[in-house]
Amino acid sequence: MKKLGILTVLIAFALPLSAQIGVKIQLNRRAYMLHENIFACVTLRNDSGKPLLFGSSPELQGFILFDIRDNRNRPVPPRKDRDIMVSGLYLSPGEIKRMVIRLNNHYDLSRNGNYTVYAYVSHNILPREYRSSDVSFSISPGVELWKKQVGLPDIAGTGSARNGERTYSILSLFESGFRNYYLKVEDEKHLLAITRIGNQVSYENFQAEVDMLSRIHLLMPVAPRIFHYMSFNVNGVNLESSYWRTSGTIPMLYRDRKTGKVTRVGGVKARKGIDYRDPKEGRLSISQMLDERPAPVPAGKRDEGVVDLGEHVMPTKAADEK
Repeated sequence: MKKLGILTVLIAFALPLSAQIGVKIQLNRRAYMLHENIFACVTLRNDSGKPLLFGSSPELQGFILFDIRDNRNRPVPPRKDRDIMVSGLYLSPGEIKRMVIRLNNHYDLSRNGNYTVYAYVSHNILPREYRSSDVSFSISPGVELWKKQVGLPDIAGTGSARNGERTYSILSLFESGFRNYYLKVEDEKHLLAITRIGNQVSYENFQAEVDMLSRIHLLMPVAPRIFHYMSFNVNGVNLESSYWRTSGTIPMLYRDRKTGKVTRVGGVKARKGIDYRDPKEGRLSISQMLDERPAPVPAGKRDEGVVDLGEHVMPTKAADEK
């Protein structure tokens, strides 16, 4: 009987205890362009039966961390002095709360390859750490389809040339059988922007033109006879976005050879939900990932050397565009 009692105790300790904290991780996508932002939504559920407050005092100390591994199971190192701040996060008993974290702001994800990630949470009042299931994703440099180097514009009109240049590149990346397009903007030393600008539609080709102020204009097919017009400044900031459809004439970009002015001409305004699907439909946005009372999201470091071209150099709209 005594041996049976000892065996019962051993079995009890071998069985997993019910989780006091539920942890779940979601990524906004599973395939990323190199240097693209990777957002993870961490969902926490407090089943401990007591309130859980993350603070600075020893008894309230807690952490939300990630374990990221490459395809050789090597851990991805965290960035120095980029701790994930959760001080002030509060979970009442039974509460579910979400927070969105930009992974490459805290971990060195600057290499191509396949990765797995899970999130885990610890707190000094909890008996152990709790972790989520693994999620896999990949990072790729993409395939270069178009490239152009431009100089910086003389905004003040003084005639004095500004040093430096920008390189615009359009890249493609396959994800789940679809070819996605990206715009990359670089200077001599830094990557200034990497922006997803659309995906391949049948055999339709995109159009790209650069104007006299070195801004890039894009016309991307989004559906048969439907096009997305965008313009970006030399730092990759989106200046304009609109949708157009073929109706008698085909939307296209026109560049005046004398002035260098680029204008979107042809077609008529497309109607969202009728002529084309809302581009956000079916995609998980950051606001959708968060609940009404999100925990503070760490702010990304602002890129240095950014030049604001100002509103007075916004692209000129076509005469038929309101």
